Amino acid sequence: MATVWFLIALIALPGVSAIQYKGYYAYYTKEECELQRPHLENFIANKEMKEGIPAFYVETYCLEMQAFEDQLRKYKEEKQKGIGLGAQNLGV
Repeated sequence: MATVWFLIALIALPGVSAIQYKGYYAYYTKEECELQRPHLENFIANKEMKEGIPAFYVETYCLEMQAFEDQLRKYKEEKQKGIGLGAQNLGV
């Protein structure tokens, strides 16, 4: 098993009864994940404003989790080529 840090966003919107959550990317270190948090928050804020949502609240978190080595094989190969992959491609 390998440790990865999964970047997730929790989003509260007016008139919606549940908090939305979306997973975005996985990183090998907590530091890499933490560096991406403000970028993700800005991305979500811009997206919601473009969709005309006047008020919302977003928080991001880096969650530690375990992944099987074979799930990370393609990610490692693509990372060596300089290609970034989202968590959906990690199988995480």
